[in-house]
Amino acid sequence: MKQYDAIVIGAGIAGLGVAGLLQSKGIKTLVLEKSKMVGGRAKTYEIPGGWRVDSGTHCVNLGEHSACAQLLKRLGKEIKWSRPIEGLMVFHEGKWMYVEEYLNLSDKETEELSAIEKRILMSTDEEIEGLDTLSLAQFIKENVNSLKIAEYFEIIGMVQTTLTEPKNISAGEFVYIYRDSIKFGGKGMLKGNVKMPVGGIGVMVGAEAEAVSSMGGIIQLNTPVREIEIIHKGPGAVLTDTEEYKASIVVLAMPLWRLGKVLPVQETNSPLPRPWCERINGLVEETSASMGFTVGTSTPLFTEPVYLSHRKLSSVNLPLQVLGHTLFDETIAPPGHMIAFIGTPCTPEQARNNTFREQTLQAFWETIKVMFPKIKEGLVWKRDGHYIGVDGLSRSPGLTGRHRPQVFLPEIPGLYFAGDCYAGRGIGMNAAARSAMICANKILEDIK
Repeated sequence: MKQYDAIVIGAGIAGLGVAGLLQSKGIKTLVLEKSKMVGGRAKTYEIPGGWRVDSGTHCVNLGEHSACAQLLKRLGKEIKWSRPIEGLMVFHEGKWMYVEEYLNLSDKETEELSAIEKRILMSTDEEIEGLDTLSLAQFIKENVNSLKIAEYFEIIGMVQTTLTEPKNISAGEFVYIYRDSIKFGGKGMLKGNVKMPVGGIGVMVGAEAEAVSSMGGIIQLNTPVREIEIIHKGPGAVLTDTEEYKASIVVLAMPLWRLGKVLPVQETNSPLPRPWCERINGLVEETSASMGFTVGTSTPLFTEPVYLSHRKLSSVNLPLQVLGHTLFDETIAPPGHMIAFIGTPCTPEQARNNTFREQTLQAFWETIKVMFPKIKEGLVWKRDGHYIGVDGLSRSPGLTGRHRPQVFLPEIPGLYFAGDCYAGRGIGMNAAARSAMICANKILEDIK
């Protein structure tokens, strides 16, 4: 049996972050990853012909001011960030228009939006925690008079969380993300503060992995974990198909819906605390999903450095999200070509339903051809896809802030958790990075 100080299961953003922070303190750390490459849900794939495609629309809210950048800095790494997203456009009456033009707020409505944004900017963490059990729909009802501002907040909430309905979005998470966007960007949501790693998201996770290895940590790929023994109220052996490992610290940097594959969360006589097991089992379906297309085109479908969205398309009765990745990072495609992510948030049930998914994607594609006429003759390749668990644990009322599963179990010393399903806030990868720092800090405190 091979012995380490700490074993981290999962080489995504959170797992690599925890491993690097622990190894930087001299804690001998092993990372076990089932895939053949690091990154988890944040990978970059090389496609013949000079294309470099991320496994999703991996925008990083706040860019160099983000939790991702903060984590990299703690690991002694810096990366180059792309140009920022400079606004939001929506499709209306057969054309794309900036959201400001679409809303066409009156002077009174402009004053109302400014007043709401000022209150959001001044919100304390304690006040935001008080909104975690409130839905965005209820927040809008209690704080917004203008129907146009209400629609704007609904669009922003959908973009933030990949959840389709305001009633399912946590007001606390909405205000938290919006507050930091104003604080660091100075221009509101999706204006000058959303960036991407130059070269693809793989550059960021690659920097994390390099930090782990350069400090003496070990990353072992193609090594799925079969079981983690829980003995004497602590982690026992970590079992793979070919080897057994032992450490006094075990970190599960994996989505909570996969915990049942390595921990006895569904066994009636489990040594894990029953209330915790029941909660984890009850949260398995609490996530978001998406479906859509990644396309490569010979000419740009649009040229504005913005994010494209729509509250709800009548053709599919679902929202729209579009990112022209190459408008911000020209290094990932042949010169003059475009990579675009075109998707719609949906529920896990919708994503799993083959008939619904096929019919929706077909109707969706017909709508896309109307929105982007150049796609007909400029399409080089297209990949259809769907993903369940796209943003980790759903950021719904009662599931954000202190209501999320914590990064440790008091009853099981030495067992920890990290990732976008656990403690931490922010859009996508920022939640994972923040969770990694919370988890590593907790481990270091416990060791002391």
